[in-house]
Amino acid sequence: MMIVDLHNHAEFSKNTSLTLGDYHREGILHGAGGVAITEHNMVYPEERLSVGDPEMIRVFTGMEILNDYGDWLVFGVTTDVLEYREIFDLIECVHEKGGVIIAAHPHRGHGVLRATSAQTAHDIIDRVDAVEVLNGRGDERSWRLAAELAAVHGKPCTGGSDAHGPGELYRAATMFHGPVTDHSELIESIREGCCSPVRFCMDTGQWVK
Repeated sequence: MMIVDLHNHAEFSKNTSLTLGDYHREGILHGAGGVAITEHNMVYPEERLSVGDPEMIRVFTGMEILNDYGDWLVFGVTTDVLEYREIFDLIECVHEKGGVIIAAHPHRGHGVLRATSAQTAHDIIDRVDAVEVLNGRGDERSWRLAAELAAVHGKPCTGGSDAHGPGELYRAATMFHGPVTDHSELIESIREGCCSPVRFCMDTGQWVK
């Protein structure tokens, strides 16, 4: 079992004051095994990843792609996929490159159910790899609706804090059912549904489903 917070932002995203050092320190305190930095429309530079002990907190990089059809977490691709503004072309490109694409907070903010029609949204969810069910900036209603959406389409569920500031770190994460030591294992575990969303309970100091 490994806890990885799959949705977070640092200095290259808008309205964000967090640094990689913040994620290392708080990750250890929260008992997480890893964190994903998913900057807006860019990948966190590899040369800046040498912060903290990777044996304590493993850092994964992805992107949160913002387009007309919603917000999308992608792993295993580079920024060249950004040229695909039409969502079905984007999904196809991500898959051709061996990556995964996750519908971020589908019922909150610029999520797919708020960015486009319900029919188009469901057609999109049919083709993505997973649905972000627990988003740290959401509420019980948005989580429930996201879980229902994932169930209807038979999609794996993930969780992430979507942190932009210090008080938002490690609110939600994804529990992987086996070890996740690199990006290929992360991608395969998401694709195969070997994961589930969890949130951090302040009262008990434990991760709960």
